Amino acid sequence: MSGDWAWEQADRIISDDPTTARATLIPVILGSDKTTISVAMGQTDYYPLYLSIRNVSNTVCCAHCNAIVLITFLAMPKIPETVFFGDNYYQHVIYAFAAYIADYEEQVLLSCIVCNWCPKCLAHCDNLDGDALRRSQEHCDIVVEEFDLHKLWDTYGIVSNIVPFTNDFPRADIHAMLSPDILHQLIKGGFKDHLVDWVERYLVHIHGKAEAERILDNINRHIAAVAPFTGLQCFPQGQHFKQWTGDDSKGLMKVYIVAIDGHVLKDMTLTEINDALQRFHLFREVFWNAGAVESFSLPQQHAMKHYHYLICQFGVLNGLCSSIMESKHIKAVKWPYQHTNCYQALGQMLLINQRLDKLAVVHMDFNECAELGVLELPNILYRFLHSQLHPNDAHNPEDIPLHECPFFDGKIHVFNSACSTFFAPSDLSGTYGMHCSHFNCVFVVTDPQADSMCGLDVARILWMLYPCAVVHWFDHVRDGPDTATGMWTVCPGYCAHNLRNIDIIHIDTIYCAAHLIPIYSSHNINPRDIRPHQSYDAFHLFYVNKYADHHVFKIAF
Repeated sequence: MSGDWAWEQADRIISDDPTTARATLIPVILGSDKTTISVAMGQTDYYPLYLSIRNVSNTVCCAHCNAIVLITFLAMPKIPETVFFGDNYYQHVIYAFAAYIADYEEQVLLSCIVCNWCPKCLAHCDNLDGDALRRSQEHCDIVVEEFDLHKLWDTYGIVSNIVPFTNDFPRADIHAMLSPDILHQLIKGGFKDHLVDWVERYLVHIHGKAEAERILDNINRHIAAVAPFTGLQCFPQGQHFKQWTGDDSKGLMKVYIVAIDGHVLKDMTLTEINDALQRFHLFREVFWNAGAVESFSLPQQHAMKHYHYLICQFGVLNGLCSSIMESKHIKAVKWPYQHTNCYQALGQMLLINQRLDKLAVVHMDFNECAELGVLELPNILYRFLHSQLHPNDAHNPEDIPLHECPFFDGKIHVFNSACSTFFAPSDLSGTYGMHCSHFNCVFVVTDPQADSMCGLDVARILWMLYPCAVVHWFDHVRDGPDTATGMWTVCPGYCAHNLRNIDIIHIDTIYCAAHLIPIYSSHNINPRDIRPHQSYDAFHLFYVNKYADHHVFKIAF
């Protein structure tokens, strides 16, 4: 909770009661989401209520380290309590509602507004993109006293005969508490429900149904042929899923822009967020002009207008995403339910959760699979050893006679796969920013003085000869990124006589893993002949996928 909200709350609490000046503020995060458990005997719905505190590091929240717990009732004290902290000191603490995590349907219910209205501002449901003032509980109370039920419904989108549950809590405003929901607003809403659907409608309106189906099949082949990458989901059937999940949408987002390249017309600081939103609003008009969309007044997309303000209030938003609760549903609701006798299961589920909390421990996965083999690359190895022993030698290693290179006749242990764990400040998805990556293609530092891709080259690791690696170099096609996609383009490197540019490098020169996506417009693809693991061998021109993960996005520009 690094934003302005905590400072504003602290100032307000101290001004109301100066005796709380040295107390610690504990921001309380609530979250709820309906979940359905389907079994052979029928269907059961549950509304779990979760609680977390924002004094916990955001990295711990994102790593799902039991920072969120299942509760049934919460009492909010109005005066400071004395609490024993982990540093062996007692502190006066004050609890305050900070944020509530919920999808749009839950937000409508909690804020007591009419569906299709915004719970954060007073924008009319017919024109959500228009400028409007922010909602507040104080404003709501005033208009409820002044106007009748029909006026409140039609003009303000307020259901006046229902009172928000936060109404009698101190310093609690449900409209201010509702946090952005990246999962349902951006990933499932803006991308899956809107953009993917708009692309299909656009293609039908522009090309007709038969041609659009042919283009969509081609797009699916593009998606299916993407090479594997750590943390990147494979889509052997393209985008044709029977049931979309949040992971499906997040995985498809990382490869979708390249897959549709050429088929759809082309006419981060907070400033960059605003610029990106303006570009999105500008370029989405292509779907309106083609007749694929009737209205842009969509609550999930409108919610993006509030992201700038909410980031200033709450800090980074990935710790306030409903995906945290979605993952908790499995452990807190679905698994415990499966271990009950299904008769009055709620009490049994609560007992199971209590026991699971007591038995919860931090565990690590040490599964590592490596395949050994032997490879003889004497000439390349000799020159590599010479470059390691004479780092200041300006001669090209290829020009050095072999008899001047060190001789080596020992055993070579070959590892066909490798995994590296490193500190990635731009990707805090694990505890303390630690990131795990399996190597296939990598970024290699070739010019430490240059920035971004100007100082990096891409190479494909063929074998690991610890502490070295046998690599096939890729060459930059241009001096800068592609203007349409914003990605750099590379191609496999070749030497004289059309031989692959093979080299041995020290693993200390490897910066991080890289992911390449073929430029499909330059290839003819037969889906029966191409499999994901064959992607790097079957194509000769690639995009450097800067959307593969947060770490690559920071350097591949």
